[in-house]
Amino acid sequence: MKIIIKYKQLFLFKLFLSLLPYFFISILIMNALGYRYSEIMIISAMTQIIGVILNLPLGIYAEKKNRKKVLLLNNILSIIAFTLFLFEKFYLAILAAIILGISEALSSGVMQTFSYEQFPDDVTYRKYLEGSSSIQYLAISVMTIITPAILHFNRFLPIIISVAFIVFSTIFLCFIKLEKREEKQEEKITINIRTLRKGLKVSSKLNLFILLGITVTTLIMSVNSWSSILLKYHYFPLKYLGLVLFTFNVCMAIGSRIKWKKLSIVMLLPLISILLFFTKSVFTTIVLFSIFRLINGGYNNFFIGEFNKLIKNNRVVFWSIYDTFLSLFFIFADLSSGIIAQNLTVEFIYLIFGLISLLILLIYLLARKNIYFRKIKNY
Repeated sequence: MKIIIKYKQLFLFKLFLSLLPYFFISILIMNALGYRYSEIMIISAMTQIIGVILNLPLGIYAEKKNRKKVLLLNNILSIIAFTLFLFEKFYLAILAAIILGISEALSSGVMQTFSYEQFPDDVTYRKYLEGSSSIQYLAISVMTIITPAILHFNRFLPIIISVAFIVFSTIFLCFIKLEKREEKQEEKITINIRTLRKGLKVSSKLNLFILLGITVTTLIMSVNSWSSILLKYHYFPLKYLGLVLFTFNVCMAIGSRIKWKKLSIVMLLPLISILLFFTKSVFTTIVLFSIFRLINGGYNNFFIGEFNKLIKNNRVVFWSIYDTFLSLFFIFADLSSGIIAQNLTVEFIYLIFGLISLLILLIYLLARKNIYFRKIKNY
């Protein structure tokens, strides 16, 4: 807890942004505001499309600018977007979705880089991640339960609270003192496509790690997105769903305290996904989901820490590149999941995505071993 207290402004800045009620039940909120499901899908898709298009250009822009000012601009844009939703006009909702897409693209990479650069070394940063993530997941667990009740009380309240939380986040951001690492002084190099291509070409390890991140995160997104549907498919009583989702988030909080010693533990994620295809027991399904979330919590901190460590220059830009590819894979995964669920069953989503992820992770581990042996030969 000492490290959280020491970096309390950074912690509270990020905490409030992670608790926006809108992102927990966005579809329900839009529906309560009177939008049809087809309109909601257009609004949601617009944010994703804008994010994919602008991720890299705005990442390059943000790399050259003051991190703190970029995050302030991001919060201002988010406040404008959420305020537009309150007018209950479809064309304003589309405009809000576009602004949210710009906001997400603008903050892509900056949030992770800004946080990373506040710490003197990687060990301190990892300690902070472990402590802050566990509290954050517990707070998210509580919000998961109370957000539907907030919407039931008043359809505008989740958006108003979201705006209030962004305002609080902005206040704490203003109080953060910039304590950048010394390595940042060496990063002032010309940013262009040639430089980025060279960076990716030289660092095989970075390329492989980007592949790992995209593969595992896409699997996590797919497994978690369809968890409620799979439980319903197994005749789980929906009145207890909030409690189960709370349990899953508590598992994430506990998992974030786990220190990864072997990368091979990540292989358990696709294996659990495959097991979810074969089990028909509700109890076993809940247990498997809980173990999956436990590993998920530990993996998130591991990936963020290792990825930041691997990037030597242009950290914001490389995070933006990663987020761009990740967004494209998310769109593909969403479309594929819908087709699989429609033509087969929900369980096949877990089998197919699990097998694909397992194959890619095996390729990753073998390629990583080859790089290691090649380095030994060169020595």
